[in-house]
Amino acid sequence: MKTIILLLLNALLFSLVCEDINAQNTFPSTGAAGIGTTTPNASSLLEINSTSKGMLAPRMTKTQRDAIAAPATGLLIYQTNSTPGFYYYSGTAWTAVTPQAKGWSLTGNAGSNPATNFIGTTDNKPLNFRVNNTNAGTVQTDGQIFLGLNAGFINTGLYNTAVGGYALQSNTSGSYNTANGNQALDSNTTGIWNTATGFRSLYSNKTGQANTANGESALYTNVTGNYNTAIGLEALYYDSVGSGNTAIGQDALFNNITGNENTATGTEALYINAAGSYNTADGYFAGPNVDGLSNTTTLGANAITTASNQVRIGDNSITSIGGYAGWTKISDGRVKKNIKQDVPGLVFINKLQPITYNLNLDAADKIVRKPQMKDKYSKAIQPSHFELDARKKTEQIVYTGFIAQDVEKAAKSLNYDFSGVDAAKNDKDLYGLRYADFVVPLVKAVQELSKGNDSLKNKNAVQENINVDLQKQINELKSMIVSNESTAINQQSTILLIASLQQNIPNPFTHTTTIGYNLPQKFTNAQIIITDNTGKIIKAINISGSGKGSLNVDAVTLASGAYNYSLIIDGKLIGTKQMVLAR
Repeated sequence: MKTIILLLLNALLFSLVCEDINAQNTFPSTGAAGIGTTTPNASSLLEINSTSKGMLAPRMTKTQRDAIAAPATGLLIYQTNSTPGFYYYSGTAWTAVTPQAKGWSLTGNAGSNPATNFIGTTDNKPLNFRVNNTNAGTVQTDGQIFLGLNAGFINTGLYNTAVGGYALQSNTSGSYNTANGNQALDSNTTGIWNTATGFRSLYSNKTGQANTANGESALYTNVTGNYNTAIGLEALYYDSVGSGNTAIGQDALFNNITGNENTATGTEALYINAAGSYNTADGYFAGPNVDGLSNTTTLGANAITTASNQVRIGDNSITSIGGYAGWTKISDGRVKKNIKQDVPGLVFINKLQPITYNLNLDAADKIVRKPQMKDKYSKAIQPSHFELDARKKTEQIVYTGFIAQDVEKAAKSLNYDFSGVDAAKNDKDLYGLRYADFVVPLVKAVQELSKGNDSLKNKNAVQENINVDLQKQINELKSMIVSNESTAINQQSTILLIASLQQNIPNPFTHTTTIGYNLPQKFTNAQIIITDNTGKIIKAINISGSGKGSLNVDAVTLASGAYNYSLIIDGKLIGTKQMVLAR
């Protein structure tokens, strides 16, 4: 427009001095002048009309131009050398009217040379963009790039990149941030090393550091939290000061506010957690049933933990968990202390009550008070037909086992602190049993049965020996009768009839016990022999006298257990009894 006005003014001056008698020049009363027309437009001072000729401005060299004395502001000439073109005097200097290189067209360009044609600056100044006279983007000399209305508008930090309306618009000195999306990192002021991708991702972050948000409104409420990673729509939405959290999935860790070091993978995983820390959830809506639990692990869709320091795999519809290897429990003797051999065996096993049963999952849900699943609009999500069918099949299974409360009662009655009972930790927790721990009391019971069986075998062996001796005595008596040795028979019979062995008192005993016996009038030698359950002779004690007598046995050197003792007179077994030493 400025160029056209200057050209028209030059034409007007030219027309006033023109001497071409063939031109149709008129000066109507309206004050307008016409060249090539008798009816110049009333709104113009000068109208030039031609279809075969143009208007020629004064032509001169640069030296001639510069020699013009006191050029008037707006004076127009055509310079023929030293960058030819139209020049006008601005009042302080001669200024080129026509650019010397072709400008960029709004409808496209052709024949451009990437080495010399570009949009930008040639000095150390940023390249700015505006829309409706509002900052809409800038490429700064330090390499920072902002594109979008007010993106990085007041930024003074370093190495930031913002693409999207109002992205990083509040940033002051924060550096190394990347915001990609409308209002991404909108409130960031001094936070550093943050990456936000998605509409309003990390929207409220001000000073938080090293956070990564990928998804609409991911980490939306974060203000000062550090080292969080949120991937998915509204992941870690309410987290404001929590740090070290990782959420992958829509609404994962949605309500977390102050919890730290949590990991959630799956839609709405760890959804209700707000203050709990060190939790891991992998699966749709997996996580604790209440807020505030810590160090829990849930694996599988709808898996729920009900207390801190708890691991759960699968929901109540799962019917099989397994693999090719058995579960290993650490049992290294180097890390065990206060070791005692005090596990009850048969006495505990005999108190257990094996049963068969079906599960009532509705009753379990009422105790656990499972959180209601909701969508992003807080509308309750109803279970699918697949979930309902799986629950129904689970409730139809007939299980074999024990009732945990009954096992706990049996153990307490024996003052046995049984690790196989996983008691409920709160009113929203369920009892459980660690069936692998039942192996230990079962082993103890088998050992006790084996020991009793060995004792019975030993008794039978002793009785067999007695029977052999009796049979031998009978045979000898028969022989005496046959050989008319009546005197010897009478003497032997007297010994057998008079001699006897009594039960020790007390029995069982802890330290000492007394064995009573009766000896005949005449005999050569007599002994009381004590043996263990294997028949090994522990002690052989000579006794003398006649009639009733007693022997005190001190068990200070004996181990707890059952022992046998026998009375032998002149090589004949009179009797055998059992005594029990109980420490």
